[in-house]
Amino acid sequence: MEKQKKCFTDEHKDIDAISFCQECGIYMCNKCDNTHSSFIKIHHTFKLNKDEEIFTGYCKEEKHSHKLEYYCKNHNQLCCSVCIAKLNEKKDGQHKDCEVCAIEKIKDQKKNKLKENIKSLGDLENNINENIKELKDIFEKIEKGKEDLKIKVLNVFTKIRTTLNERETQLLLEIDNLYKTKYFNEDIIKKAEKLPKQIKVSIEKGKLIDKEWENDNLYSYINDCINIENNIKNINIINDNVNKYKKNNKIKIEFSPKEASLNKFLESLNSFGKIHYGNIFSFKECPENINNNRIYTLSGENRYIITKTGTDCQWMGTICEYELDKSIEEHKWKIKILKTKSKYIMVGVAPIDFNIHSSDHTTCGWYFYCYIQYLYSGPPFN
Repeated sequence: MEKQKKCFTDEHKDIDAISFCQECGIYMCNKCDNTHSSFIKIHHTFKLNKDEEIFTGYCKEEKHSHKLEYYCKNHNQLCCSVCIAKLNEKKDGQHKDCEVCAIEKIKDQKKNKLKENIKSLGDLENNINENIKELKDIFEKIEKGKEDLKIKVLNVFTKIRTTLNERETQLLLEIDNLYKTKYFNEDIIKKAEKLPKQIKVSIEKGKLIDKEWENDNLYSYINDCINIENNIKNINIINDNVNKYKKNNKIKIEFSPKEASLNKFLESLNSFGKIHYGNIFSFKECPENINNNRIYTLSGENRYIITKTGTDCQWMGTICEYELDKSIEEHKWKIKILKTKSKYIMVGVAPIDFNIHSSDHTTCGWYFYCYIQYLYSGPPFN
């Protein structure tokens, strides 16, 4: 977009211009335009319009600043003397090799063409609003298609992220449960750290109870006895966990995949998803001249279907053959069975050098036997 023109005077050089004088070749701000109009009334002054280019009569090429006095027939464009120069200080003129003439020489030609162009423009004017509306509708459809496609991508990757997060949570929980089963948790250590003091107190109380058992504090003595028994139980739990660790300390708990597998997975993620231009699949009709060197006969109304009647084998093959386009990642075939005299129909894909005279149809390629719904494949494509 062209920058906003500024007023030509040094005093107003930072003020936006609102008009241009054809004769003076200057841009003017509002104040300068009023002054200019009051003193020079015969000049042609144009109000600037952001949507309309003002013709200044001077070349717009950088560092040319010459009047547009020539016409380039090759580009249908006005140009200045520098534009057509064979040599200049930096480079040859842009129109140095074009057919150029003085503007006066094409005056009559352009005048004669003017009426025709005005009529053409009038005819186009009648449909322009409708075309603009249609253009907007098309753009809206394009934008909707773009946003719909973005939403599809977002949905797919949201699903992937959700699945990864869920799997992460499952594995972390599995680790906690596994370690809890094979070893012990931190609470046992916290309880164990309190035991030495509890044991010392219990021993002292136990000795005292043993001496004073016949006194009247029986309930208190019984409670102290229970505490001693619990201390013994807790000590045994500690010993059991120590033995459990000694027994299981050789168990190696790891997380897979290894680094190589992880890198392969990340690589597949980096290349996951493609934006396809046009149909993702390429559907082709069989060329008319296929298998010219083989004994086939045209069959049915579709000229692209070639039928081969078996010679040394008891089967009939209908073959549509062309080499796959290796630039397409996926290939898909549409096969429509219109009519059959028997139920023994097999469809599939085979290499281009497939032996159509062989009675063994499972030696190579991939096939689906429609009748009994068997899948066949042969080496090297197992």
